[in-house]
Amino acid sequence: MPILARGQSDGSGPEPHRHRRTAESFGVDAERYDRARPPYPQALVDRIVMASPGRRVLDVGAGTGIEARQFQDAGCTVLGVEPDERMAAFARRSGVEVEVAGFEDWPPAGRQFDTVVAGTAWHWVDPVVGAAKAAQVLRPGGRLAPFHHVPQLPAEMIDALAGALRRVAPGSPFNPGLLRDSAVEAYQPLFARIADGIRQSGRFSEPEQWHFTWQRTYSRAEWLDQLPTFGGLTQLPADRLAVVLHSAGSAIDGLGGHVTVPYTSVVITSTRSPAA
Repeated sequence: MPILARGQSDGSGPEPHRHRRTAESFGVDAERYDRARPPYPQALVDRIVMASPGRRVLDVGAGTGIEARQFQDAGCTVLGVEPDERMAAFARRSGVEVEVAGFEDWPPAGRQFDTVVAGTAWHWVDPVVGAAKAAQVLRPGGRLAPFHHVPQLPAEMIDALAGALRRVAPGSPFNPGLLRDSAVEAYQPLFARIADGIRQSGRFSEPEQWHFTWQRTYSRAEWLDQLPTFGGLTQLPADRLAVVLHSAGSAIDGLGGHVTVPYTSVVITSTRSPAA
């Protein structure tokens, strides 16, 4: 779940890519991250592959290799770029080639790709610098396609998480309350920043959004396993995290011991201009 800062729904909040400590904190439990985070819809992967001029993929913020393995299974050759050595080490063990660097500082060494993707990670990249770097490594007609999971949590879960965070981490940039009405709409300012960065590079076609809807039912244990992997919670001390987990667990108990989460996976995508 991308970070949503307080006030960010109106575009006034801090830019996520400036939260560097959070961006590089997910490797604290890479095995849990890989186990608990859901993969992306196969239809999303297939559409990106079909809309790209070839099958050489650069995965920005590759993490533990979740989406990289999906693109490999679709017949692509994938190179990951990941700033956290712990996450990169896990991805390598799972069969993904990964180089450790922040994307803005990563040296492409003349290599070119057909597609640049990022699975719920592009918000950690400077949107203008990242788009320019993507244009540098994409061949003409290549596709930039960062994508994000957007979960629509039940109101009971939102209330439980927001209440617990007010108690134990009142300054946390993670603000689930913004997801109450329409999570996809709440994330539009974030997606607009990504699209604006692409436009400002001057090297891509007009960005568009592709939406893929699906849902997943979590047991109490499955949801509580995933929860500590969310940005804003990865750095909480154990005693404070326990308060959040207890509150979320109680909410799930009230829902019958499981929670069904509708998701929209959103792709912000554009193609590199031939003359760029």
